[in-house]
This record gives sequence, C-alpha cells and structure tokens, in this order.
Amino acid sequence: MPRAHRAVLTALGAAATLALLTGCTDGTTPPPANAPTGTASADEPAPVTPEGTGSPSTAAPTASGTPTSSGTPSASTATASATDVPVSLSRGDEHTVGTAGTTVSISCGGGGDIDIETDGTTIDITGGCEDIDIDGDDNTITGESAEALDIEGDGNTATLTSVPDIDVDGRTNVVTVDDTRDIDVDGEDNSVTYSTGDPAVDTEGNNSVAAR
Repeated sequence: MPRAHRAVLTALGAAATLALLTGCTDGTTPPPANAPTGTASADEPAPVTPEGTGSPSTAAPTASGTPTSSGTPSASTATASATDVPVSLSRGDEHTVGTAGTTVSISCGGGGDIDIETDGTTIDITGGCEDIDIDGDDNTITGESAEALDIEGDGNTATLTSVPDIDVDGRTNVVTVDDTRDIDVDGEDNSVTYSTGDPAVDTEGNNSVAAR
C-alpha cells in the first residue's frame, strides 16, 4: 500500500477514536426514541376517580310539586260537625247564629233574644223567647212562642205557635203562627198565615195575610 493512503487511514482512525471517547465521557444519555413526554412526576401518580360515585339523587316531586317523604302520611283535614251544641237562654240573654248551613237547638227559659245573621240554617226553638230577628236568607225556624218576630231577609220560613207581634220585610218569606195580635208586612211576595185572634194588619206591596 502506498504511504499516502496509509497516512490517510491512520488519520481517519485517530479521528474516529477521538469521537468515540468524547461521546462516552460527556455524561449525557440520550433518551429512548419512544420515551413519553410530559411533566408528571414518578412520585406523584395521577388521581383515580372511584367507581360507583356520582351526584346524590333528588326525591321525585309529587303531582303537587312537593317531594315525597317516606313514612310520613299526609295530614287530613277535619270536617266540622253540622250541628251546634244546644243553647239555653234566659230573659235578658242574647244568642247570635252566624254559621251558615248548620242546625241549632235553642231553649228559651222565659226569655232570651235570638239573632239569625246567616243563611241556610235550621233553628229548633223550645220554650218562650223574647225577640227572634232574622237578617239572613233561606233559614228555617220552628218553635213554640216568642214575644216578637222580625224578618228582614229573603226566602225564610218561620213556623211558631204564638207570636203577638210580627214584622216582615224582604221577599218570599213565609210565616205560619197559631195566635197573633199585630201583623206588619212590607216587601214583596211574603205570606203570613194565622189560626186564631183578630190581629191588626198593615201590609204594603204584593203580600198575603190570611187566617187559615
């Protein structure tokens, strides 16, 4: 081999040897070609979401929009009795009937005033009362006696034994008594019927006052 070629090969071999020695002593290890990239640390594992967890369920609303509650029965509304406690009156006492659609029993022991200021009631009266005033409509009154009966509402019916003084206003009221002394009727389409006595009668409008 020529001397020139041998010198070139010697130079190339020396350069390769120097390059190899330099790569082994710089302290740098190249990363693997498939190494993952990222910032996660090996000492801090990624958080794991537990299985079976989720948002708490909400009770389904009822038709009224109120969530149902297990074990709690709905409260029922009590219905009031249609009959009041019996009432006892003495002279100078006064009782007002103010609840519509009820049945009231009243005992008058020698007196007592009754004021009916509602509609659709049934009043059962025993004994002798002082004044019976009816200001409401469509009430039904039955009983024994009263010193005076005054009706100002409409569609009321009063059936009594003895009422010396009767005064009727309003419309379509019907009064039936056994004995009376004075009858005063105004309004329209009212009817007063009596059995005995010769009462003084004062009436206006289309009303009826007659003995039966």
